[in-house]
Amino acid sequence: MPQESDSDPWALTVMIARRVLEEQAATLAVVRSRLDRARALAPSGAESEWAGPARRLYDSGLDELHRALASAEASVDAALADTCQAIETLASHVG
Repeated sequence: MPQESDSDPWALTVMIARRVLEEQAATLAVVRSRLDRARALAPSGAESEWAGPARRLYDSGLDELHRALASAEASVDAALADTCQAIETLASHVG
């Protein structure tokens, strides 16, 4: 027996779009988790007796790494929020 969504192209389209968005949200959550692990593993540049030009370059590299991680985290967070909003919007248009 066919379900209503089987004969209604709009309902079928919405169902497919929602599944795609849910898969995207799950993938983004995995990426965010990996970024969290990368941040946890990233060196902090804790104080040591090491000094000089090499140390300054190392510290500069660490700063750049932490900025890149923060930027990636913000981008993934925004994409995840937008994806969740899209899922909610679809849900509000379907009974």
